[in-house]
Amino acid sequence: MTPTVSVIIPNYNHEPYLKERIESVLAQDYQDFELILLDDCSTDNSKEIIELYRDNPHVAHVVMNEQNTGNTFVQWERGIHLARGRFIWIAESDDVADQHFLSTLIPLLEADETRVVAYSHSQMIDSNGHPLQQTWHKKGSSGDILVYDGKSFNHSEMLRHCAIYNASMTVFRKSVFKMVPGDYQHFRYQGDWLFWAYVCRQGDVVEVCRQLNRLRRHGNEVSARAERNGAKWRDTAGILTRFIDIMQLSSWQQRCLRGRWSKRFCKEDIPDKDGLLSDFPQIYAGTFFDMLCYELDKLFCPKNRPYLIIS
Repeated sequence: MTPTVSVIIPNYNHEPYLKERIESVLAQDYQDFELILLDDCSTDNSKEIIELYRDNPHVAHVVMNEQNTGNTFVQWERGIHLARGRFIWIAESDDVADQHFLSTLIPLLEADETRVVAYSHSQMIDSNGHPLQQTWHKKGSSGDILVYDGKSFNHSEMLRHCAIYNASMTVFRKSVFKMVPGDYQHFRYQGDWLFWAYVCRQGDVVEVCRQLNRLRRHGNEVSARAERNGAKWRDTAGILTRFIDIMQLSSWQQRCLRGRWSKRFCKEDIPDKDGLLSDFPQIYAGTFFDMLCYELDKLFCPKNRPYLIIS
């Protein structure tokens, strides 16, 4: 029987967290899923842990790479091509799920064919699983369920930051993947931002304001390394440049975008700032007037609430 959900766990050197991750998937109270385990040539004992689950009835595929791809998004695509489910959950190998994650998000997607992606809020945890105070959800985890038009969501949420900042908190329709260009794989550190923007363009977006995902913060994260070496800012500029075309931003919107990101850029201690300014003046070389336009736009052009509260 074809499963409703395909759960993809792409792993690389997450031995300390891998068993807890897999067990949190298997413990879901929604059980109509297949599990696809991928290992990108780990150098720790991840493979031994994965082998413990090879014969589990939920496990449809175990793929052990003989060479490291160096790109988690290549692993995403490999898993998606193997997936048989109508919905995809990319469950990052160092995160943990609440047991109600799938049983909450899947019915919301099934309720309306126009809904292409649903995501929950995340509880940040440290390397030992202890809760952190940090949160990236300004609206708070109220329990509300919000439905956005995807294109409005991109303009209101994704231009400012990657609102869908963790694959583990997200489920999407496999059918929209064929509409996702492969250029997101060119951005090793921030490609998910572009990936989710492409997905959101295809229909409605559901935000569940509950912490159904636990996102682990630790020093070995790819994103943490990108912060330290400045690669995140190069990816950010490349993606925002794509957004100008994808979202057909007006000259005023481009000026406000440049003002926002130039203001942030100026405040940060970033390696190779001069190189970034030279390569991406349309994003980081904003003038005082650009920054003023951004502030005036926030003050005098408040955006209409782009979502519908359904619960």
